[in-house]
This record gives sequence, C-alpha cells and structure tokens, in this order.
Amino acid sequence: MNKSNATFLVNKYDLFQATFSDNKIPISKTNEVILEIENYAFTANNITYAVTGDTLGYWNFFPTKEPYGIVPVWGFANVISSKNENISVRDKYYGYFPMSKYLKVLPEKVNSFGFIDDSNHRKTLPFVYNHYLKVIKNVDESLEYYPLIKPLFLTSFLNYFSLKDENFFECDQIILTSASSKTALSLAFLLSKNKLEDKKKIIAITSEKNIKFLSSMEFYDTVLSYNDIEKNLIASKSIIIDFAGNSDYLKKLSDHLGDSLKHVCLIGLADWSSKTDFKSIPNSKFFFAPDHAERRYKTMGVKKTTLLADNLLKEFILKIKNHIKLKYLNNPKELHELYLKSLKGKIDPSKGYMVQLAN
Repeated sequence: MNKSNATFLVNKYDLFQATFSDNKIPISKTNEVILEIENYAFTANNITYAVTGDTLGYWNFFPTKEPYGIVPVWGFANVISSKNENISVRDKYYGYFPMSKYLKVLPEKVNSFGFIDDSNHRKTLPFVYNHYLKVIKNVDESLEYYPLIKPLFLTSFLNYFSLKDENFFECDQIILTSASSKTALSLAFLLSKNKLEDKKKIIAITSEKNIKFLSSMEFYDTVLSYNDIEKNLIASKSIIIDFAGNSDYLKKLSDHLGDSLKHVCLIGLADWSSKTDFKSIPNSKFFFAPDHAERRYKTMGVKKTTLLADNLLKEFILKIKNHIKLKYLNNPKELHELYLKSLKGKIDPSKGYMVQLAN
C-alpha cells in the first residue's frame, strides 16, 4: 500500500514559514498498523507545542527532515491496514497524530481500551501522548468534541487537583489570564463546579473583544480586560493561572497584587510572540501536564483518574456546546490560514476548529 501522505510542515526556526509535503506511506511490516487520520482539532495548544517543540520535545513525536517539524494534534483515525492480530481494519482510535493523512504505529499492550505506540523514536516520550484509545462508535454524543476539548480539559483537570493538593496556596481568589482559551474555560468550569467547597472567587482576565463571550459562560465571578487590572482588580490573596505567556501582563498583575500574590502557575503560551521573561515574576512555576498525570495515576490510580476525568469532561462539553460551535476545514489552504491566524492570536473563541482533509 503506497498512499499519498500530505503532511503540514512548519519551519522550526521561523514558525510563520509552513508548507505541505507529499510523502509515501510504506507497506506495514510485522505487528505494524497504518492509521488513516479522519479529523483533528487545531487550537492555541498546538501553537504551544510548536513554540516549545525543542524545549519540551514535541518535535520528537513525528520527526521529519530539517529545518522542519510536524506539529502534533489530537484527533480520530481509522485502521486501514493491520499486521497485528489484535487490531482489526476499520477499528477507530482517538489519540496523538501528526498533521498528516496517515500514521504508521507499532502497537504494544493492546487491549479492549486501546494500545501504546512502541515505535522506537517514541519509547522515551511521555506515556500520555503514546496511548491510543479505542473508540466505540456512536455511543457518546460528546465524542465529536473530544479532539478539541479533551487534551485541554485533562491539563486543567490535573491542574485543578494539583492546586487543591496545595490548598490553593491559601488564596481568596484565582485569576485566569487568556481566560477565553479552552484550557482556561476547562479550569474555570472545575472551579465553579466546586465553588461551594473550595470557596474561591474566579476572575477572568481577557481581551476587550472577548468580554461578552466570557460573561455568557457563567463560569467566572468577574470578567476584566487587561486594561481594567489596576482599576478594578481587588488586591486580595491571589493565585494566577497563566495561559497567555505574556510576561509583561504578568508583571503588571504581579506589581498590582504585591504581597497578596501567593503563586503563579505558568501553563500556556497563547501570546507566544510576546516577551517571555518570567524570572522577574515572583512565586512562578511551570506546569507540565504529563508529569502531573503520572503522579495522579500513582496516587489515585489510572482507572479511577480516567473515569473521573471522563465524567467531568462530558459534563463540561454539554455546558459549552451552545457557546462553542465546531467548524470543519476541508482543504489545505484553509488549514494554512487557520495556522497563521492561530500564530497571530486571532482565533474566535466561540469556534472550535476541526480539520478534515480529503485524501
């Protein structure tokens, strides 16, 4: 089987330079499986993968020739060729894919729930990215949103329990920057759901154009623009969950809160092109979800953690479906335009972009 494998390539040293490459997929060998990628989501999270591709190893999942890299995405794929006796043609999987049409994997630890890709170049990479979940078709009405929401939600799920383990650093209020991002919305949902128990005020910091959208979500107690910080943000005991990655805004927040700022959790890079010098931000620490996933699995157990996260995820998707509508892109030009808009931070938060390219 030699099929065309159109792949979206990004110049690792100049992210604004991107192109398509047309490669061939070799015939699968013993135990190997070929997956045809059905669709995948593209969000600000994928820009973070590109920006941190070298430092956090995201370029290593789907290596290609220099100077290019392949941005990982989350989506669905169907088995079209299998040399593994435990995996059948037409089986469907959710997982981590290249921005391509096909992916060859070497499944190990195959069971009714999925498998691990044991390809040589992925052996040392985090487990959470190498696991492919088998999909039982047409059993879950929220499934369509999984590529868009699930990876972001899991980051916030892990972050929420990490904060809870620390008793929220004894804060009174939790401030979320880039608050319209889907990862921020996921955390805001979890905080609002547990508000009676946790007793924390939830504050959104966002751009002026997103205030109306965020106010309609009902997850936040207060929604402020970045320009409103000094005028309207009360300097009580606070933690900041930063999804923007803009150290200038963080410095402004930090200076305003002063000694009331107890902790800064650095998660995202929505504003990746800004100056990112975090050394001057007191009490700040990066949050790397795979590390926290491994810890959570050890303390709570894999099965219990997965079940709890999945139930909360489904509840969250039902809450946002009327606010965030899926938009499918069907050709390479649209994908290229979406990628560039995402780099520039010009994505409408009320849309969830899914890519479904024809063969």
